[in-house]
Amino acid sequence: MLFNHRMLAFVFFTFLSTALWAAPAKDTALEQVKKNGKLRIAIDVTYPPMEFEAPDGTPVGFDVELAQELAKKIGVTAEFVVMSWDGILAGLVSNRYDVIISSMSITPERSAKVNFVEYMQMGQVFVTRKKDAPVTNQTQLAGKVVAVQADTTSMAAVQEMQKKGIAIKELKAFKGATDTFNALKAYQADVIVTDEPVGLYYASKDPKTFAVTGQAVVPEPIGVAIRKDSPSLAEEIAKALASAKKDGAFAKISLKWFNSDISKKPNITK
Repeated sequence: MLFNHRMLAFVFFTFLSTALWAAPAKDTALEQVKKNGKLRIAIDVTYPPMEFEAPDGTPVGFDVELAQELAKKIGVTAEFVVMSWDGILAGLVSNRYDVIISSMSITPERSAKVNFVEYMQMGQVFVTRKKDAPVTNQTQLAGKVVAVQADTTSMAAVQEMQKKGIAIKELKAFKGATDTFNALKAYQADVIVTDEPVGLYYASKDPKTFAVTGQAVVPEPIGVAIRKDSPSLAEEIAKALASAKKDGAFAKISLKWFNSDISKKPNITK
């Protein structure tokens, strides 16, 4: 009987230990954000008009103002953490900040690591020098040097074009979006593939140099990235976003930066 009692105790202890070990950690993300009084938001400031720095170094842009509006609706202030794009997702996973609001495309690969709350859709375009022959479709990339920002869906899209047999002369990946436009202007590249609002922004700022000449990729979903262990925060952000779209705050920000309300159509046009 003693043996049986010991075995029973051992089995019970093992079961209890396993249950405790397997129990999911309590989701305190939203509680912690409200306790701190701030929402820590990662942005890559090389992506005007979505997010960039004013002359005094202050973050500005569509995503910046949207982030501030969402934080306000949650009842906290927005605190921005400037990150390089190639490390921005890893920083979220390692809890350096609470969310990413930086025009991040929602892809299966990223969705395997984090959760998303979609807030818009964005197409990608070709940008060339104004005086050059326009690039209007993928096949016209053959023989050209193509510039993209590294670790983006623009880069992935061009790599897929290469796999389909389009003989691109060279694919140049740059750390920031601003670098791609500098390269095009300096004749280090022939064409850029980038998100539509970024292309339109540069073309409007320097119309003698840059021109948006065609659609490279159909509109894709863009979202707020949130850690998978933070469903309470994701739910609160989804509620704040719905409120911003309902009360007109989202439209106001959109009209300021794009001259159109992007909540009512799948991509940005002017």
